[in-house]
Amino acid sequence: MLLALRPLSVAFGSFAKAGSDQCEDTMEDIAQLIAAATAARTRLLDQVRDLSTAQGAFKADPGEWCIAENVEHLVLAEQGSINRVWAAAEGVRHGQRVWAGEPVHRGKAIEQIVAETWAPRQQAPDIATPRRRGPLAYWIVAIQCNQPLLEALPAALAGLDPAEVITPHPVSGPWDARQWLAFVRFHLDLHRQQIEGVISASGFPR
Repeated sequence: MLLALRPLSVAFGSFAKAGSDQCEDTMEDIAQLIAAATAARTRLLDQVRDLSTAQGAFKADPGEWCIAENVEHLVLAEQGSINRVWAAAEGVRHGQRVWAGEPVHRGKAIEQIVAETWAPRQQAPDIATPRRRGPLAYWIVAIQCNQPLLEALPAALAGLDPAEVITPHPVSGPWDARQWLAFVRFHLDLHRQQIEGVISASGFPR
């Protein structure tokens, strides 16, 4: 019995369409992660934009960060996250991957990774520790300036498999591009909750 073979042009066309559909799905996934991070930024800004300089500098405990320091940390951490993913994407594109080990967190949600790898009172990596200080109003503007960096990231990832764009977190080890983007949202919400604790503390300026 003879098998009916499709013309090569049809077969290659179907293969190309499948690849195109997969690429579109991937970019839609990235867009959703960025939208979630953007929403988290809005929630944070809604919480802090009307606070005074004195409120931003208040410390509920000498060993804890004030609100301005929390926001400074978020600025630094998000810039570091975007920079790491962008550099990793460039590395994949040019055959010079920044991570060549085992992707031990493949397929995990960021919440699971953090639960498995962070200490109960995990200290921030040195590179994201607030040191510049300065008024809260400055850091509010600075964290808004991170948004264009975040929105530019899809162009850096275009044509790549985000699961193969891997770079290590200083504490947790290797994360892929999706996990890093999910972390931006998670981290903004985490510190928004910490800021809420400062605002509700006894002695907070009213």
